[in-house]
Amino acid sequence: MGLAASQARFLAITARKADCEFRSMQIAQDKLSVTRKLADVTQQYQNAINQTKFAWDYDLDQVPDYDLSYGLLMQPTTLNNYNPYLITNRTGAVVLNNKLANAATAAISRDGSPAQSSMAGYNKFIDALSRHGVITSSMATSIKALGSVTDKNVNESQVNYNPKAGYGSTPLSKDPALATNIIGLTYKASQKEYKLGLDSTIGGNYSEDRTSNDKFHLSVNGSYVSSGELADLTLGDLLDKNIILTYSGKDGQHGSGLDKSGFMTAVNAIFTKIDTFLTGTTEIKGLLATSDPLVKEALATAKLMVLNSYLSENSIKIINTDKKDSKNASNVAVNNASSSNLIVQGQSKGNKKYDTVAISLSNLLSSYLTYFDMCYTGFESNYYVGTDVSSSYFVTDDPNYNYLMTNNDEASENLIYADFYMQLYNNICHNGWTECDDIEDNTYLQNALKNGTYFITSLNTDGYFYQGRYNETDCIVEVEDSTAIAEAEAEFNAEKTKLTYREEKLDLEMKNLDTEISSLTTEYDSVKNLISKSVEKVFTMFQ
Repeated sequence: MGLAASQARFLAITARKADCEFRSMQIAQDKLSVTRKLADVTQQYQNAINQTKFAWDYDLDQVPDYDLSYGLLMQPTTLNNYNPYLITNRTGAVVLNNKLANAATAAISRDGSPAQSSMAGYNKFIDALSRHGVITSSMATSIKALGSVTDKNVNESQVNYNPKAGYGSTPLSKDPALATNIIGLTYKASQKEYKLGLDSTIGGNYSEDRTSNDKFHLSVNGSYVSSGELADLTLGDLLDKNIILTYSGKDGQHGSGLDKSGFMTAVNAIFTKIDTFLTGTTEIKGLLATSDPLVKEALATAKLMVLNSYLSENSIKIINTDKKDSKNASNVAVNNASSSNLIVQGQSKGNKKYDTVAISLSNLLSSYLTYFDMCYTGFESNYYVGTDVSSSYFVTDDPNYNYLMTNNDEASENLIYADFYMQLYNNICHNGWTECDDIEDNTYLQNALKNGTYFITSLNTDGYFYQGRYNETDCIVEVEDSTAIAEAEAEFNAEKTKLTYREEKLDLEMKNLDTEISSLTTEYDSVKNLISKSVEKVFTMFQ
């Protein structure tokens, strides 16, 4: 019985040992597989961190301003200087999105083939652009209302349709703005057409004597001005000097405190005039280049920021005086307003009827221009507005800051848009077109440009369009794709964590198996020796 039991135990140990060794081989294979996967993931990550994307460098300073997109190339804006950057295939056909393709189908050719260009065809194209939502109906009407080619006083760059646009015609000057520093802006804003008209804004409530009560007073660099000087103040004076507007209560008539409603009305009227001079109206040409929709939008947002944070009664800074008289309250208000970005109220000790409110109109303008840069530039802006001058960095403090000012020589907005679509129309007629449903996908567009499926065709100084690779276009730069790299890094770290955990688990299992195999080997040898001795003893008994 002992021999039989030992033999059974020996067979069991042999089977278990074989299982452990087989599992050990499987673990070794699994570890090898994990190593290969980790190598693949690492290689993918290395490839990903080398990913690049195309960006648009419209000011040619080699600093990317916007990610490249089909809309940026094919919609008239300041970013492309109101000239189309056409996406074309190897045959030169213009690649169109759905809306433009529908317009081309309706006005040029159904199958994308070239067609004869004409004024009638161009007008039909403009109507089709309006019908398919590329331009507004009012813009289409304005474009078609431009001078006729038969008008003797209209040159070829000012007509409704120019067949040479993009094909040899002298390029239309479309510079929508001139960059100028604070000196240039101040000079321009000091012209007579930019008078603030404060005499009429403040009206009969203005007083030249700061000790007079219940009146508006205006100081320039600390000195109160006369009504004559007041009438000549311009927007340039706000930039060049420190102009403070105050309002004082009349003794004995404001027992419950100064009524600030008239002051707030006057300040808002002045700010409206400031905004008008910067942005313009149909009667007044604004100083800043609001023909650029990005500038216009940024100014609108900046205006709201001023109204919400600067010209609100809730943001008035109240400073108590140590004396009970109106002159002291006025001095406190004026002195503090010069360094504040808020309305300041000098509150007379123990009697609010002597209170004075004041605001620096110069700081108000500086804040507005700074808010504009913050809205226009975004997170890259170096400027900021605090509650006072010391905690602010105004654009007006930087002598090298460039303002986007209106160019007096620029073409009319209608002509700018017309010339853009003339060039597009002529190119489609000469070279044909093709539709691509994926062209507005930035990843698809950029890959197609990289692998040579599509090219950029742009206007040259000689008035013709030339096709070239993306790296032959001045405004396109290839930069590191930080978003793709961040996504790849996150994916790599997650996959590496899983594979590392899997490898550690396999290592632990392998260690346990090695321990068990060692124990089974010892027992295997012991049982084998016991069986050998038992067999030897049996043979000895029968000798």
